[in-house]
Formats: sequence, structure tokens, C-alpha cells
Amino acid sequence: MKAILVVLAASVLWAQPEDAAANSQRARELVVAGKAEEAIPIYLELAREFPDNAAILVNLSIAEFKAKHYRDAAAHASAALRLQPDSPAANLFLGSSYEELGEHLLALPPLERVLAGNPQERNARLMLAEALFNLERYEEAAAHFQKASELAPENPKVWYGLGRAFDALSENAFRQLENAGPESQYWHALVADQYLRQRRYGNAFTQYRLALEVHDTLRGVHAGLATVYERTGHPAWAGIETQRELQTGPDCNKEGLPCDFAERRFREIIQFARPATTPETLYWVYKAYAEMAHGAYSRLSELPPSLETHLHKAKTFDDEGLPHEAAAEWRKALKLLPGDLRIQTALAWSLFRAHEFSAALPVLTELQQKERDSRELNFLCGATLVNLDEPERAIPPLEAAIRLDENFLPAHAALGRALLQTSRPEAAIPHLKAALPRDEDASVHFGLLRAYQLAGRTEQAVQAKVEYQKALRAAETKEKLEDGGMITAP
Repeated sequence: MKAILVVLAASVLWAQPEDAAANSQRARELVVAGKAEEAIPIYLELAREFPDNAAILVNLSIAEFKAKHYRDAAAHASAALRLQPDSPAANLFLGSSYEELGEHLLALPPLERVLAGNPQERNARLMLAEALFNLERYEEAAAHFQKASELAPENPKVWYGLGRAFDALSENAFRQLENAGPESQYWHALVADQYLRQRRYGNAFTQYRLALEVHDTLRGVHAGLATVYERTGHPAWAGIETQRELQTGPDCNKEGLPCDFAERRFREIIQFARPATTPETLYWVYKAYAEMAHGAYSRLSELPPSLETHLHKAKTFDDEGLPHEAAAEWRKALKLLPGDLRIQTALAWSLFRAHEFSAALPVLTELQQKERDSRELNFLCGATLVNLDEPERAIPPLEAAIRLDENFLPAHAALGRALLQTSRPEAAIPHLKAALPRDEDASVHFGLLRAYQLAGRTEQAVQAKVEYQKALRAAETKEKLEDGGMITAP
């Protein structure tokens, strides 16, 4: 956008008295030097002096946009368009300001007008792609990101956006597959792939085996099993599954989609499958989009490190269950975009999952000052304080989280634990009971047992002990499964 700024600023000068021209030049230099905030008062004075000059209003909008005063930027871009409806720059900054404000639908018309006049305008193309993505119009977003990648292949925003769009399309295909063929071999295979990415090897093993019970030559399944065996210390078994995968190559005289996938004809798969909704076609559409996303992220990784590089790495680590590594990447992203609420929140979650509670608390304290009515931030703050053995301080934010969403079970579990630690077992009981459906490690069952015991409810404590022992056995079995302890030979 800097090139637009220079051209427009220069165009303002010709019709102004000498002092006004000098002020305009000074404001332009300030914006170019990264001092947009200082330029705004100069442009405001010029706009009062020359209210019918659209170029001054555009430059004011640019300065405000760069200073992140997006509402003001949109207002002055609109004012410029009333004077000059066909102004590309005014439309660009109007649409871009709306997008930054989260008003994605309003961003579309002005950005589309820019591209109608100049299809090569890369900033408008990228902003339009982002707006469409945020409106969940993923196919359109992907098309614009793809075009933007041709116009600006050096821009990391393009490849990150394209990867996210393809990811969203693959997730859509998975949801369709769940509806069209739940419990089909294709569903089991994709669920297994997801478990494998999360390093939940026992679950992945089980799902791959279920897929093979129906279709023992489904491409990718034996390769997935080979990875499971390799990562759980069974190299010989991995070799057997690798050999089986090599033997399941597609017969291109009979199997069109598997052959297309093997030859990396991903767009052909998507085009062929558009009218189809069978589990098989949706399976290959999912895998095609996933590979296209991987290709976009690979291009991103080839560029110099950027905000988008760190965002992608952080999300990938989080998805893989590596919160320590994710937190390190979120921190790198924050250095490039200080104070960003979404990145700070993601960092807080990663630190919490990594049990780095002392590090999470200052992040959460700062976030709560910005978002006092956030259910998740109140929960995270309270749960962090519980884990730091400060239950009294934990109770208010946890109660706030439940007021904001009474069905938020993790907050009930944490509040029950805090009340129990502060010798209020009767108050803890209803919260611990509410949290039982989400008890993955039997800790809530144990807390409820202790609460009944401390409250003197003997009969209920006896029954709670039985339920706790059952929950504990189930949790131990689940942990053994996820760690690969129940994996058997091919």
C-alpha cells in the first residue's frame, strides 16, 4: 500500500497554496517514515481547509489506517468516495478498514470495485481473500489467495491464507463424510490420520485396523500403520506394513481417484467430485485439499521467517499435542505483533496445557484487563491459580466463567477443586457433579469422593468410591491405549 500512498500524496499538491502543499508533503513524509500518528492532525487540518478535496481525505484515511484507527479510516474513505466514487485508493482503504474491524461483509463491495478496475491489485486481492475466508466462503477465498500467490509469491500472508483456506475445505469434506458414511472405512482411515498427527498412537492403530476390516487395500492405511509401529518401537512390524502399502498401488484402469491422487492431480479430484457425495469421493477430496494445504505451507516455509511462519508452526505444534513448542512459537509471533489478543490467548492456552502455570499467569492477568467478560480467559485464570495453590484467588474468575456459561464443565471442575481446597466441600459438590461427564483422568470423581467424605455424607461417599475406581480403571486403560500399549503385530 506504500506505493499507493506516495502517488496519492503527490497528487494532492498541485491545487493547493504553498503552505498547504508544504504541510501535505510533511504529512506524507511522516507516514512514509512510519509516523502515521503524527501525520493525522496535519491531514485533518488540511481536510478542514479543503473539504472538497478527495485526495486529502484519501491520504487522511491512509494515515489513520496505518495508525490502526480503522473506524476513522473507513469514515474518511467513505467521505472521499462521495466526492470521487471511482477512487481505487478510497475503495481499497474502505474495504481494508472494514476487514480490520471485523466487518467482513461490508469489506467485500469496495474491494471488488478495486479489482474490477484493476485485477492485478495485490493488496485488494489479498484483503478480499481474507474477508471471504472470515465469512467461511472458503472456495472463493482459496481462488483469490491462489491469484494473490501469482501476483505476490514473496508475501507470506498469501501462502498462509491459502493453506488455511485449503485446511478449511478439507475439514468441510470430513464433516460431509461423517454425514455420508459414519463408521465407513474412509471415516475410520481419516480419524486414524488425525490421531496419528496428535501422537495418540493406540487410537490411530485401532482406527486403521477398523478401516482395514472393510477395505484392506485402501491407500494410505498401511503407511499409517507403519508410522504407528515405527514410533512405538516396532521397526520390524513397520517394515511389513510399508511393504503392504507398496503392494496397494492403484490400478489406473479401474480406480480413477486413487490414481489421480498418486499422480498429484488434486484439482482434478475436486472437480470430478463436485456433484458427488459418496464416502469414497469425499475421502479423496479431503486428502486432496490436505495435500494442497501442505503445499502452500511448504512454500511459506521457504520464505524468510515471518509472523505467518510462527503462527503456522504454533498451530501445528498445538494440534500435535506439543504445547511447550507451541508456546515458543506464539512468543515469537508476539514479538512481531505485540499486544495481539488472539495470539496472547493462544499463548495462554499453550502454557496452561504445558503446565507452565507461573508463566501463564502474567499473560492471563494482562488479557483479563482487556477482556473481562471472556468465558475462556476467566476459566484459564482461575484454573491456573488453582494449579498454583491459590484457590481463594481462583474462585472469583471461575464463578465469572460459569456465570457467562453455566454449561462450561471445565470451569465447574476447577471451581469444585478450588472450593474443596478452601474447606467448602458442600459448595464444591454440585460443581464436581456437574463436571463428571468431562472427567478424562478420574480426578473429578476423586474430588467428589473427598467432598462427600469431608461433608460427612457417608453413604454417598461409599457409592462415589465405587464410581471413582471404575473411572480410574477406564482412565488407565485409555492412557495405555493412547500411548500404544495395546498395539499388536500385523
